[in-house]
Amino acid sequence: MNDQTTEHVDAPAITNAERPIVIFGGTFDPPHRRHVEIAQGVDALLKAKQMLVIPAWQNPQREAGPVASSADRLAMCTLAFDTMADTVVLPIEISRAEPSFTIDTVRAVHDMQAAGAIMKGPLRLVVGSDQAINFRSWKDWADLTSLATPVVVLRPPHTRADWPALLAEQMDEAWAARWLSWTLPIEPVNSSSTEVRRRIAAGESTEDLLLPAVANYIQSSGLYAPPR
Repeated sequence: MNDQTTEHVDAPAITNAERPIVIFGGTFDPPHRRHVEIAQGVDALLKAKQMLVIPAWQNPQREAGPVASSADRLAMCTLAFDTMADTVVLPIEISRAEPSFTIDTVRAVHDMQAAGAIMKGPLRLVVGSDQAINFRSWKDWADLTSLATPVVVLRPPHTRADWPALLAEQMDEAWAARWLSWTLPIEPVNSSSTEVRRRIAAGESTEDLLLPAVANYIQSSGLYAPPR
């Protein structure tokens, strides 16, 4: 999938202390090329000091749980993000073995920073545009934005052209301006874990969606294949 890249944006120089620690959470069922591209784009644009990839045990806003086990998703994330420097896959949500609210995870990361377990720096939270629109439904959303400034990545059907108007429809002017300022110039690409699972179940190629290491893991483990 080489049709998506970030635009070159000249950013002002920042000190090492100002470089953010980026939290990138998700179900990752499975992690695909687009996940890695998003992480790489955010890393480049924000000049991140460290990227924390955090697989969810289960999204509390979804009734259905992941298809693959926590252990498999953790292993696949490790394979998918292995080539990214200063990237750590953290099992803190999986270790809880219960649905985790984002605010609880961010507070846990903040505590880990205070304890010296991970790098110190301002926290940024990767949020898809579909989630940004409904952000006020999240637990303790105001505290969340103060602890970890969101960084928005557009997802289809949202586009950079219609995003400002959509924000203006959903929230007041001040918040719309804030969310727009948090949005990165990364073009949305229609790629999803759901499509990966569908293709595998149908016996179709996933070469354009999965990194080889992840594809090999899925094949050897028999994940997402239809029951025989």
